[in-house]
Amino acid sequence: MTFGSRPTIKPWLPRVWRDAETLQIGVHPAEGVLVSGVDRATAAWLTGLIGDRTEAEILADAAAAGVDVAIAVRILSGLRRSGVLLSAPMDSQHLGDTGLLLPELVDLTAAKGSPLEGGQVLTARSRVHVVIDGANRIGVPLGALLAASGVGHISFLDAEYVRRCDAGVGGLSLDDEGQLRVSAAQSAIRRISAMPDAQEVPARQDADLLILCQPWTAHDPLQAHAAGDQTAHLVVAVRHGTVVIGPLVIPGRTSCLQCAELHRTDRDPRWPAVATQLVAAANRAMHEPTSVLGTLAAALAAGQVLAHLDGMRVPDVLEATLELCPPDWQLHQRAWPPHADCGCANGSAQRARAVG
Repeated sequence: MTFGSRPTIKPWLPRVWRDAETLQIGVHPAEGVLVSGVDRATAAWLTGLIGDRTEAEILADAAAAGVDVAIAVRILSGLRRSGVLLSAPMDSQHLGDTGLLLPELVDLTAAKGSPLEGGQVLTARSRVHVVIDGANRIGVPLGALLAASGVGHISFLDAEYVRRCDAGVGGLSLDDEGQLRVSAAQSAIRRISAMPDAQEVPARQDADLLILCQPWTAHDPLQAHAAGDQTAHLVVAVRHGTVVIGPLVIPGRTSCLQCAELHRTDRDPRWPAVATQLVAAANRAMHEPTSVLGTLAAALAAGQVLAHLDGMRVPDVLEATLELCPPDWQLHQRAWPPHADCGCANGSAQRARAVG
């Protein structure tokens, strides 16, 4: 028995009564249990297993409610053996101060094969610094999603002022028009952050991840700077009606954005000249995505970012992009392997030549 733990019945498991004295917890054979002989006092006691008290306190409450302590101990042991009882970490309690992180904690705890308890993952997220280049219709909603998921420090790089067409769902508002986009973006993050009191970090200070939310980034000096600093960076864009997430570049370990440019040039020798003009396109409003595409891009990107930060699964955008567009709305993955003429990653050139 672990008297220092805070037992809780897995919150995502439904609880239904099979008859007046039999409680069923869970419906899937791999994760469910029947508790029989349950009277009203025991039923009321069971509903209180929500992770807010230690096991010693729970047993004391059982005795106070008229439940035989020996029976309570057997029920707890049976629930634990059946896999429906969690021992919430003692240090996870502060993570839900705003209540916003409870769904995150539930989801992380439910994840199969997770190497970390949900509370530990959220603690790790709270220490992460993500820099977003582009406080636009993609960048700000993406930052808001990450902040609401427990990422502690979100910074923006953007020298522009807010226009009406910058406003979007989960991002900048019409009331922000005329403000610096960086300032308006930080205000949007504070409104939704799970840790509203977190200290702001300068955008260029010790970033764990740089997210490039501009339509064309391969010629952006910022990505070259990130590669030189060994900072992981991810492209998130909507190009001509297509959501493009990736590639995620881990300098020294994966292919880079220049690899993708070299592959494009192999297919179209005139691509460098075309790319230069795309980057220099003057009408920035033409690059703003529709509300639906911008929101989809932010949501898809947030999932990939959290996969990378949490380390619980390999992101789908390592040396690849995820692409989505109407009218079929099917998600496609496009590979961007190392290019033999780039040699950016350790062994990349050798791997590419071996494959080619």
